Amino acid sequence: MSVRPVSELLDQKPGAVAMAGTPGGKSESAWMGSTLPDGSGVDRPASRPGATTVSRPPLRWVPVIPESAPFTAEQRAWLNGFLAGLFSYVPVTEPVPQAPERSLRPLTILFGSQTGNAERLARRAAREASRQGFVPRVHDMAQYDVSQLTREESLLLITSTYGDGEPPDNAKGFWEALRRETAPSLTGVRFSVCALGDRNYPRFCQFGRDLDARLERLGARRVAPRQDCDVDFEEPFAQWLQAALNALLRNPGAAPPGLRDAPRPPHEEVQSAAPKDVAGEPSPAEGSRYNRRNPFPARLIENRRLSGPASAKEVRHFVVSLEGSGMTYACGDALGVYPTNDPALVEALLQWLGSDGEDPVPGPDGQVVPVRLALLKHYDIARPSDKWMALLRERAKDNGACAELLRPGNNGVSGDGSCWHLLDLIEKCPNLGLTPAELVMCLRPLQPRLYSIASSPLCCPHDVHLTVNVVRYELRGRKRGGVCSTYLADRAATEGPVPVFIHRNPSFRPPAPDTPLIMVGPGTGIAPFRGFLQERRATGARGRNWLFFGGQHRESDFLYEEELEEFQRDGILTRLELAWSRDQEHKVYVQHRMLEHARELWRWLEEGAAFYVCGDAKHMARDVDAALHEVIRRAGGLSAEAAAEYVARMRAERRYCRDVY
Repeated sequence: MSVRPVSELLDQKPGAVAMAGTPGGKSESAWMGSTLPDGSGVDRPASRPGATTVSRPPLRWVPVIPESAPFTAEQRAWLNGFLAGLFSYVPVTEPVPQAPERSLRPLTILFGSQTGNAERLARRAAREASRQGFVPRVHDMAQYDVSQLTREESLLLITSTYGDGEPPDNAKGFWEALRRETAPSLTGVRFSVCALGDRNYPRFCQFGRDLDARLERLGARRVAPRQDCDVDFEEPFAQWLQAALNALLRNPGAAPPGLRDAPRPPHEEVQSAAPKDVAGEPSPAEGSRYNRRNPFPARLIENRRLSGPASAKEVRHFVVSLEGSGMTYACGDALGVYPTNDPALVEALLQWLGSDGEDPVPGPDGQVVPVRLALLKHYDIARPSDKWMALLRERAKDNGACAELLRPGNNGVSGDGSCWHLLDLIEKCPNLGLTPAELVMCLRPLQPRLYSIASSPLCCPHDVHLTVNVVRYELRGRKRGGVCSTYLADRAATEGPVPVFIHRNPSFRPPAPDTPLIMVGPGTGIAPFRGFLQERRATGARGRNWLFFGGQHRESDFLYEEELEEFQRDGILTRLELAWSRDQEHKVYVQHRMLEHARELWRWLEEGAAFYVCGDAKHMARDVDAALHEVIRRAGGLSAEAAAEYVARMRAERRYCRDVY
């Protein structure tokens, strides 16, 4: 290969540089075996019988920097080396045969999630499906058009149940469309449902059950049974996922009409309609070894009453130190707390068992522990489990005093609608003859309680603040209390470390700093919004803030009164609407205040305001949702249907967010 000065190449006519390897326009073959312009010769390899002919790439001239160029010797040498590499060639070998591409199968995964669990499981399902030969696509139900279902070949649905058996907020629009008479036929669609729930609620996994039944009625074919998961969902979810994927692989079925007309590329990545700042958010505990399965032993460093002495409710402010944990949190997250049971209840159970507390029994993780420790820290001794009720029916079938307990369908609820506790049942049926091991094997593991965090990490990076209503009441002649709330209020400071973890809630984050924010949070629903206001003050956010707050009496139930007034003085809290239900003849709630200010609320919404709700799901959240629809209908001059569509758009845009319980 020869060289020519750059200046000579640049002096040629347009296109000459591209032909620099074939001077005078001759073809490459014309120069093979000829003398090049510098006098050197290039010989063609001799042809001989049996010799392999090597196909040579075209020869090219390599430009060099002329001596007269304004460069130093070192610079010229470097540039010449660069040009030599740039204009050189490497002989091309025969292409390596590629293994035939594996036939990949499309798979759609839909999630309905309120606090993020179902979304995380959907993404885990996608990763596992990718390893097993699927091309998965993950979709938020809020942004998935039901009409697309007719084009799906394989479908997995992972959803939680919220409130009183309702779909989570991001699944409401999807569910409404699926329930309509105009919903499409899903013949040819293969599906399976994983439902998340909590057995402490009467309508356990109800939305997952309803969704499963509706898909079947529309003609879809269930390839694996629905899995109903309790709060400890890891193992049943993994079992369901493997069974569902295996079934989809075994029974490929015929693609629904239209699927072959729009094939998905085999390299397609897992996709989601969720915004990147939510779906891609890193775990707040990243870098920490503490999580739900390995909670951090924290210190309770503050415990003070917020509600006044005359209040019907005992609301307390707790501060839990995260010092040394490596855990971080974000506004909108929750703190998971593992409580211990009331020692008095444990002693009553031990007395009924005739045990001194040292009998060895299996713990939930299979390790053998003393029965006293198991009942204190590992098992739920409040509400009876399904296993317990089944055992009770078997052991007490000849006991007439247990007739009410043994009626078909009884799930631990008495005739007056209140829940039986374990001790209630033992008193009704005292002679069951259970051993300590038989007792604990019928109990559910003691689950953590989640509390909305009432602080911002910008103000309290090493502490978490909680606003907790301490549950205390009397029923059937016995004083009772909330398992975790009374643990925090009465015993946590003296019993030792409080096991805690951060529970992410990426769907309940403060909106963008310039976005107006409307917050509805009566009672302990104020908790996350206290953190939101702290964060907006710390970041200098310019968006206006409007809070609807209330309780029974202003005198005794105005939680964080001084702080809220300070937020107003500082201009952080633009408007504060208060609703005191018992301070006048007619009850006034936050939803009534919303309707009173309908025109101004509508103005804020039209200016792009986000609408956030926190608190009781069964009553308050439903009433606030109805009031929001009415505000939009009345002040916006819309029909009921148009108002519902407006709210649905707010949900899809994540401008309507709820953290309700």
